[in-house]
Amino acid sequence: MNWPGITPLSSVCLRFDDYHQSIDHETWVETLTRHDERGLRGLIAVPPKYHGERLSADVVPFLHELRENGWEIAQHGYTHEDIGQGRGGRLYHDRSEFCGVSPEEQERRVGAGRDILESHGFEPTTFVPPWHEYDAGTLSALRANEFNCLNEGRWPIPRTRSGITLVPTHVPAITPYILGIGVVTLVRHPHLDDDPMKAANAVAGYEDNLRTPGEIARSWNQIGMDP
Repeated sequence: MNWPGITPLSSVCLRFDDYHQSIDHETWVETLTRHDERGLRGLIAVPPKYHGERLSADVVPFLHELRENGWEIAQHGYTHEDIGQGRGGRLYHDRSEFCGVSPEEQERRVGAGRDILESHGFEPTTFVPPWHEYDAGTLSALRANEFNCLNEGRWPIPRTRSGITLVPTHVPAITPYILGIGVVTLVRHPHLDDDPMKAANAVAGYEDNLRTPGEIARSWNQIGMDP
C-alpha cells in the first residue's frame, strides 16, 4: 500500500502510542513482536502515570527487550489527561495535557513522568505530547528535564526551537512525496487498530529508511541544522 510521504529518499518513523498496563497488553506484545521479527523498529510512546495509575513493573520487561533491538522508548505526557486547552480548529485538537497549562505545572509534570520512567531503567530523550498538542511552555519544560526531541509537527523536515528538535508527525500540504525528501511518522495504536500491521505493510520496500525520532534529532543536530 502507498502512504503519503514515503519515498526512496524520505526518512520514516514508526510510532506506537499509549503503552501501559491497562491496555490490551497481549495485542501490543503480538503486534510489536511481529514488527520486530520483520526487522522493523520504531518508537513506543509510554504515559508514565496513565490516568493516575503509575506504570507497572509487570509490563516493563517487554520494553527493555525491544530497546535492546534498537527500539526507542519515549515519554508520552505524564497522566495523558485532558487538563489543558488545545489549539483546536481544522488542524489541531481541543484536548491537551500540556498546551494551555502554566509553564510551572508543565515542568512539574514532565519531570514527574521522567522520574517514573527512570525508575524503570529508561532515560528518554524524546517526548510525545498527548493529542499532539504543546506550546512554548512545553519546550521549556522539556529542555529543563534533559529532553532534546519532540516527535510532533506538520512540516516536511525537522526544525529546532528553544533547543528542542521537532521531528514531524503529520504530512503537511508540502509533503515529502512532493519534495522527494523529508520525514514522515506513522502513528499507530495497536489496541485500537483494525489492521495492526498497516504501518509495517506501508514501509515494505523502504525498510532501510526507518529511523527513530531520536536518531533523526541527533543527525539533524550533527549536520548543524540547529539555528
